[in-house]
Amino acid sequence: MIAYIIRRLLGMIPMLFAITVFVFLMMHLAPGNAIEAMINPRIKDIAALKQQLEVQNGLNLPLPLQYWHWLINVLHGNFGWSFGQHEEVTQLLGPAMYNTLILAVLSEILILLIGIPVGILQARSPYGKFDYTVSTASFVLFSVPYYVFAVFLIYLFAIHWHVFPAQNSVGTGPLAGTFVDHIWHAMLPAISIALTNNTVYSRYTRGSMLDVARQDYVRTARAKGIPERVVYSKHVFRNARIPIVTQLGFDLGGLLGGAVIIEGLFSYQGMGYLTITAVSQRDYPVIMATTLIFAVCVLLGNLVADILTAVVDPRVRYN
Repeated sequence: MIAYIIRRLLGMIPMLFAITVFVFLMMHLAPGNAIEAMINPRIKDIAALKQQLEVQNGLNLPLPLQYWHWLINVLHGNFGWSFGQHEEVTQLLGPAMYNTLILAVLSEILILLIGIPVGILQARSPYGKFDYTVSTASFVLFSVPYYVFAVFLIYLFAIHWHVFPAQNSVGTGPLAGTFVDHIWHAMLPAISIALTNNTVYSRYTRGSMLDVARQDYVRTARAKGIPERVVYSKHVFRNARIPIVTQLGFDLGGLLGGAVIIEGLFSYQGMGYLTITAVSQRDYPVIMATTLIFAVCVLLGNLVADILTAVVDPRVRYN
């Protein structure tokens, strides 16, 4: 297993290299210029100032040399200076990653507490009223984009009932900046993400458990007189959880990268919100940093999913 993990980690290096090269080229080949976005158009001598800023930020160099300098700096832990927010990129990444981590973990907890138990209940009484009701609701929820639910939740819980805050990741009260305050502000974005994902996990759980429930060893367990509750908990769900655990690993990696649209709607200062702001300002250093972190999170999520599969399924061996 350790050798497999090392091989996978080494295999990430060329993939990360290819991703960063592609994003770097797309940014510089796109119309417009980051320096033009920084300069006030009312300044008289724009050409001289533009040339000075290009030299100062290394944008006058050939593209391969610019990428090489960026890569060397990243290997030394230096992501550069933000063009738009005028501070070190690492200073921006810390709070954003912390907020996104809270949002991702909270979303996964809501999925575990709602989506999977609902799927288990559906599998216990398939093709009944509860199963049909939940299945219909799941298809409806899954067909509606989650940002539509986000707008509805903002109106319902923030504007109408004043239960949760509608935006930002911290408040201004006596608990401002505390862990509880961060959790409170992450609730609505997490519910928005979990609403759609719960439908997916309930369907995964239901389908997987129904497949396992038809196996011969489950019939044998029932024939021995084992209580139905024990049959489902120790025989059915234990083997049905394999694809669910795998999907959890995939989703966690994606969420850690940042839920871009949701964070933008709620003005939640996570990685997604930071990326949206950087793209609007053509902030090359921030875009490159967030892209690299997104890619690392997704690749590590895939690796975690494979490891979890081997943990819950003893038949899987990575030799």
